[in-house]
Amino acid sequence: METLPEGTLRFIPLGGVGEIGKNMYAYQVRDQILVVDCGLKFPDDDMFGVDVVVPDVRWLIENKDAVQAIVLTHGHEDHIGGLAHILPQLDNVPVYGPKLALGLAKGRLSERKILGQVTLREFGPDDILSIGHFTVEPIRVSHSIPDSFALAIRTPAGTMIHTGDFKFDQTPVDGLLFDVAKLARISEEGVLGLVSDTTNVERPGFVPSEQIVGQTFDRIIREAPGRVIIASFASQIHRMQMAVNSAQKFGRKVAAVGRSIQTNFEFASTAGYLQVPEGIRVRAEDTGSVRAAELVILTTGSQGEPLAGLSRMANDDHRQVRIQENDTIILSASPIPGNEDAVWRVVNRLIERGANVIYDTIMPVHVSGHGYSEELKLVLNIVNPRYAIPVHGEARMLRRYNIIAQEMGWRKEDTFHLSIGDVLELNETEGKVVDRIPSGAVLVDSSGSGAIHEVVLRDRQHLAEDGFVVLVVGLNRETGEIVSGPEILSRGFVYMDHSEDLINDAVASVREYFEGFPAGSSREIDAVQGDLRQSLKKLFERRTGRRPLVLPLVMEL
Repeated sequence: METLPEGTLRFIPLGGVGEIGKNMYAYQVRDQILVVDCGLKFPDDDMFGVDVVVPDVRWLIENKDAVQAIVLTHGHEDHIGGLAHILPQLDNVPVYGPKLALGLAKGRLSERKILGQVTLREFGPDDILSIGHFTVEPIRVSHSIPDSFALAIRTPAGTMIHTGDFKFDQTPVDGLLFDVAKLARISEEGVLGLVSDTTNVERPGFVPSEQIVGQTFDRIIREAPGRVIIASFASQIHRMQMAVNSAQKFGRKVAAVGRSIQTNFEFASTAGYLQVPEGIRVRAEDTGSVRAAELVILTTGSQGEPLAGLSRMANDDHRQVRIQENDTIILSASPIPGNEDAVWRVVNRLIERGANVIYDTIMPVHVSGHGYSEELKLVLNIVNPRYAIPVHGEARMLRRYNIIAQEMGWRKEDTFHLSIGDVLELNETEGKVVDRIPSGAVLVDSSGSGAIHEVVLRDRQHLAEDGFVVLVVGLNRETGEIVSGPEILSRGFVYMDHSEDLINDAVASVREYFEGFPAGSSREIDAVQGDLRQSLKKLFERRTGRRPLVLPLVMEL
């Protein structure tokens, strides 16, 4: 990694641009790197067997001696969920974060058995962090989780404001307002670049207050004839608090069902982020002993995740909760782009089981944690940066933010539409993309065996689309004649009983292949299997228009 000249800063998104989730951003000054956030995102529908997607950090690994720290803005999974996968590759780089974010991260790090190898350093709203060439000053913001911060990153090249996720809520659940005065004070000193959340840039006006959701919870829980099941993210502490408040008002007990939400509920209660009155909580295993009309259940699965609580309930596969006729289910989240189909599949199954399902288009049971366009404009005006850099959004969101910034007076060349891996170089006179680094996504499954190679994913996609065919044939080791088979088995390609002609032709082509060898000639088994694979693929494609995965197994007997 080259050492940058005095007065120059580089900003490199490792995730979080052109997508929702997987937020991770690198700042380079001179010969040092500071990383902000380390998140994950959910896999797309065609990523078969993939549990999570994390940033590709090859460049950081190559330059790990230069990485000074990872600083977290808040505790949502799309900002902290990659830590357990990435930290072991960076040789104990320290992690700075708010108390809640670190507390939630500890659970994931413990699961991966690496907590003891990680250095975690907590900061609060009044702290100033001195990290190598960087001085980081947190600025409290409003979001859908407590302990959320923007970061003022001071460097010899200038100050950068990294907003994290934010909105302006004048009546927040925890009573802690966006510290606009601190943002304005720092901005008055001059800001080189604003790195801004853009998730809701397409929505006009201002996002409603979280208090609206609390009022809706009151109404639903008061009127529900049976159990109320609230599905949200496990890190939605504000939503948990509103559910507890409403349950208390109407004489109900509260149970957190599912490992991740139980863990977060316990930590948030112990750490003071969640106020739970004595006697209101019941254990998940004791929910069956509570009258349906006196119970509120908190669970995960608002994004249709197949292994989460709500999906298991919808499939009648949950150990503790079976959906009943009078259940009221609140989906207190909006689908992340790409998850819509999975969410509505779960909703439909719940309705078919007799539940009353309430989601955001029916009643206001969710309020976004990301500001709408007027809030983004407000921060842009307060900060008044030299350069405007949109992140945390898909391509259309980044482009819309740039258009708004230009309408507000920023020059086109001072706003940027970046892709993952772009190296944006900034100084007081010019900003431009000067390079690209190796980057992208790493696909992870729950086996703990590491990343899923793109070849494996491609095979899984191939299997899902065209199925597979296994060919088994045994040869006499001395003569090379067929002594067993050929036998062909199909799964997901054709139904064997209805495809006798195709299978017989495939068997005949295999026999014909071996008859073409001169008697006693030697043959490499790998080469033979490769030939058979290609010839059968061509035959199947010619006859069916599909190309199944062909697995030839040739044995010498």
